[in-house]
Amino acid sequence: MDFKKYLKIEAEKIEESEKKHLQIWQAWISEKIPTLLPHAKAFSISCIGGKKLRGILISLGFEIGEGKGVGIVDIAAAYEILHTAILAHDDVIDQSPIRRAKPSLYIELGGGHHGISQTISLGDLGFFLATKIISQSKFDDKLKSKALEYVSKTMMDTALGEMLDVELPFLGKERQQKDVLSIMKYKTARYTISSPLQLGAILSGAEKDLIDKLGAFGENLGIAFQIQDDILGVFGQEKELGKSNKSDIEEGKNTILIIEAIKNADKAQMKVLGKYYGKGKLSDEGLERVRDVFIKTKALEYAQKVASEYINEAKLYIPKITENKKLREKLEKIAEYLIERKR
Repeated sequence: MDFKKYLKIEAEKIEESEKKHLQIWQAWISEKIPTLLPHAKAFSISCIGGKKLRGILISLGFEIGEGKGVGIVDIAAAYEILHTAILAHDDVIDQSPIRRAKPSLYIELGGGHHGISQTISLGDLGFFLATKIISQSKFDDKLKSKALEYVSKTMMDTALGEMLDVELPFLGKERQQKDVLSIMKYKTARYTISSPLQLGAILSGAEKDLIDKLGAFGENLGIAFQIQDDILGVFGQEKELGKSNKSDIEEGKNTILIIEAIKNADKAQMKVLGKYYGKGKLSDEGLERVRDVFIKTKALEYAQKVASEYINEAKLYIPKITENKKLREKLEKIAEYLIERKR
């Protein structure tokens, strides 16, 4: 199997479905309140691009559950629209100016209070547009009801993870690895990996046992995904990432990298972290100095090790999920891709 070709083909299918639903939505906006059409178009443009990983995993979960029919691509598209809505809010929270190699939505809309306000509203619209697409799909009503309940639970978990991420620096205690792993589980792992796989399986009519196993596989894989994302957020190249490689340091993001660096840093290294980490606008020199601390304290090496451990734990579930060799290969390739990716 040419795995890169598989990802590309699936992503193209999902993006075509996204465009279809977004065009219908834009036509509705144009009819109701044409003044807001430019804002709807800006949101729609922000949906284009990206890896479409979550949508691909929905299709894969449906395939593993032996689902029938072609309607799953619309569900995948709905979830990707949901993902873009989450990113729109996340970029406001993190004050990130770049997303998918383009200005973040709130920057595109002018920044400031106006741009932020419209972005929050568009994100809210995106959540309910995704829900509408799922509710109007042609799946059995009982399966749709179960799927929507599951999406709602996933979004509640994601919101709690985001709140914990924002709150942790204000709790007046040292950041600990268990706190960061809890953020990763709720904010990223579930909505990025385990929930898409489970959502696809739910719509296939799969039994609870399979859905639970996909959840365990996905949660471990999702934590590894976030650790790798945090590594790339500091050591990646902006052109490949499609976003800033300074923003995580600028905002003082809660990561295993910073926890391990603080644990092992000497006085001079702590001075560097105190000067640059979470202190706003970062120079190229500041980026290199923080990178140097992460390397010399072995924080980078440790984060890579922890990510590998979670990948290995995830892989243990693959034989329990399916006996189909091709599907096992896809799950193996997904795991390898997420830990080896450069963006």
